[in-house]
Order: sequence, then C-alpha cells, then structure tokens
Amino acid sequence: MSGGMSFARRRGAVEQACRALEGLSAQLWQCQGSELGPFMALVDRLGEQVEASRVAVLAEAVDRGETGPGTHGAHAWLLEWAPSFRAGGSARVVKVVDAVRETRYAGLAAAVLAARVPVGNAACVVDEFERIAPRLRPEAVPAVLDGLVVLAEDGGRREIRELRHRLIATYGCTGELQAGQNRLREQTLLSQPFDDGSGLFEYRMVVDVEAKAVIEAAVGALSAPRPAEGEPDRRPSGQRRFEALLEVVRRGVASAEGVPTTTKAQLFVTMSLADLVTRVGAGTVFGSAQAGTLLGPETVRRLACDGGVVPTVLGSKGEILDLGATARLFSPAQTRALWLRDGGCSFPDCTVPASWCDAHHLWHWSDGGPTGVNNAALLCGRHHTVVHTKGFHGEVVDGQVLWDLTPGSYDHWLAARRAAAGDATAGTCGADGRVDGVDLHEAHPAGGVGANAAPAVRAYDVWGQLITGAGDSPPPPRRP
Repeated sequence: MSGGMSFARRRGAVEQACRALEGLSAQLWQCQGSELGPFMALVDRLGEQVEASRVAVLAEAVDRGETGPGTHGAHAWLLEWAPSFRAGGSARVVKVVDAVRETRYAGLAAAVLAARVPVGNAACVVDEFERIAPRLRPEAVPAVLDGLVVLAEDGGRREIRELRHRLIATYGCTGELQAGQNRLREQTLLSQPFDDGSGLFEYRMVVDVEAKAVIEAAVGALSAPRPAEGEPDRRPSGQRRFEALLEVVRRGVASAEGVPTTTKAQLFVTMSLADLVTRVGAGTVFGSAQAGTLLGPETVRRLACDGGVVPTVLGSKGEILDLGATARLFSPAQTRALWLRDGGCSFPDCTVPASWCDAHHLWHWSDGGPTGVNNAALLCGRHHTVVHTKGFHGEVVDGQVLWDLTPGSYDHWLAARRAAAGDATAGTCGADGRVDGVDLHEAHPAGGVGANAAPAVRAYDVWGQLITGAGDSPPPPRRP
C-alpha cells in the first residue's frame, strides 16, 4: 500500500515520524516491559529504511546534477543537508551511491534500496569486489558478486572480508592465490630494535599468512596461562606471548638439529591430492587457533619439506590418503650427510650455514620424488621459497648441487621425465593412498604421488614472476 503514496504524503509521514520520536525517552515509562522489545524492532526497521532512503535521495540528487560534479560534489552536498554525517560515515554512503548507479551492481542496488543490505555492508561488498574482481576468472565474476550480496544481507563486514581468500582460491585465475601470497611476502619485516632509553626495546614485525600460521602454531600452546602452586598466572596475554616466542627462539639456537617439535607445536595442513599435484586451489590449516587459514599450493609443496608441518593429503571424496608420513622427511643421518656434502645453502653465492638450512626434495615429494640424499639439497629459508616460487630445478652431479635458474625449469624437467616414462595419461588413486597401485611414498619412476595428474608447465614473465592469467604482469620484485 505504501508503494502508492505520493512524495508529498511520504514527506509528511517522515516529518510526523520525526515529531513522534522527539522526546521519546521521557515517555517510555508509559509502556509495559514486554512492549520494549517489539518497539525496538520497529525503531530498528525504521532505521534500516532511513539508511536506504539516504542512498536513494543522494543518488537522485547526483542524477539531477544537484550535487555538482564528481564524488567531491556529492560528499559536500551530503554534509550540507545531512549534518549528522559531519561526525563520519559520509564516505560509505557516497561510495554506495557511486556503485548503485553502475549496471553491474544492479543486484546490490536493489538490495540496498529495499533495506535488505545495510550501507556499511554494501560499501564493504564494493571494496572487496573491486579488490578481487581482476583476480577472478571472467566467467565467475557475476556469481561471486551475487554471492557477496547474499552474504551482506545476513552477515557482517568481517564475514565479507574473510571470504576474500576463499573466493580467490575457488574462483580465481590459476595460481592467483599463490601469486598474491608471494607478493605479500615481499612486505614482511622484522625491524631493528628501537631503544627509547627506558631499558625496554621495541621491535616492529609484519608477517604474511604463512608466517602467522607457523608462529601461532608454535606460540599458541606455549603462551597459555600456567598456574604455579595453586596461584593463577597473572601475566598479561602480551607478556605470555612474548615469553613463548623467546622460548621458541632459544630452543632453535640451542639445538643443532633444529627446534624440537611436539604435536602442539606442529602445523597441520589439508589439501586434495589433485590440487597438490596440479598446483591449484589452496591448502587449509586445521587443528589449531589458525584453523581455516588458506595457503597457496606452492607454499604447501614447500612446507612438505618442513618437519614442523604435517601435510594431510585428501582424496577426491575428502578421505585421508596420507597424514604426514615420516618417509617424506629426511632422517637425522641423511641431514648430517647433506651438511657434509653441501656445507651450507646450495643456492649459488649463498653463505648461510648448514644448520640453518632445510633439506629440499629436488624432485618434489609431492610429485613422487624419493627421500634420499641424491634427491636432496640444503636450502636456507629464503632460497627454499625462491626455488619453489620460481620453479627452479636442481640436480646432484658428482656430489655437487647444480641449479638451473631459468624460471619454470623444474616444470619442464618434470614434464620431460614423465613423457620419457610414458605416464602422461592420468592414473587413478585408491582410498588406501596408492596411485595406480603404487604407494605414495615409494620412489616410483612414473611419478609416485603425481602419477594421477600432470601439472601444467607454468609461465613466467621477464622478472621471473609467475604469470597467473589475472591481467597485467606484476611489478618487478623489490629484491633481485
């Protein structure tokens, strides 16, 4: 019935509603306690309609040219006629108005004007969609936007933002999640200590999603409150976390074999066998406070060399094919042999000592490579990441590791090996964790883990950065 009201009648009704709410607090004593809840629901509904009406009025003013040119004009007009926004919030309304006037946001516009999506949620949808749209496969873009609008109707801004990485992993261009995480890794840092003269020193640390998951897996258990002799642990959370991190560092530098790992300090990551082999999708952290964190596929492949990370390989129906079998890890004896052979990081011109290095599978464990000294090379953390990110291939020749620093050389080597072995066709994977009847961890010339799917040979730009198909090439890296 309200749809047939003229503008004049609507304006009169709004003026009457304003008068009805003026001085309301002085009259609330007259209502019954049971009436307060329903009345609050009515006021809340009115507030939703007011928010939607603000967008509608500003959009009409912009369309008629009443606001002057551009976003600045719309912002100034809103502050002039809606002074409550001088306290903040006008930018969200202007952003939503700009968006709802675009054809692609027709669904969002309808939801906002019908008061189904709050303005704050709508602005968040626009921000997130603009951020991820260039990284999505073109055919998936409309469905992703529709999904964000549906989520905005019942969810909050935090839920909308948290969906970003899952959407990129599911609907993004091939390799886009991994490429994005690689770019963020370039921004990680640990500052030099700042001395304020008080005897305390301040560090600034910025970490990426992988480092956050690893740090929290180690620090989380150690930072729990620990009562002593019946007395509660009165240390603040920040102090407990600092002391836990310090303990992890002390253990690391005190043990030549590396940081002692326990179940509570390990990081568990699940990923399907097909995605692990073909480098698509994402690995998902579970079993810790970081459960749900997504890691790019190449990151998971690199972490498979890490004794503190347990990769859980899943079949096509979600069944567990392998839970971090120890055969993927080099034994202490093998590691010591690598220390003697390589002497330190095997990457050209690197001087990091052996005790600070990882044992890397030259023929990746995820592709069926054996865990043996002749298939291993010591790499420091930095160069271990570089080797996986840029797809470098190495081989042991006369007791020395030789690296082919052509981006994608590992992919070409693996494709040639599989072609020579005649296993280019897809195999089958059983629920017992065997691929074409071969155990996942046996050294198998036909590819072991990777025999059931052949990963595509990746392409790299002139900077050695992975090309994901998401549009423009990324900028050159900050460091060579």
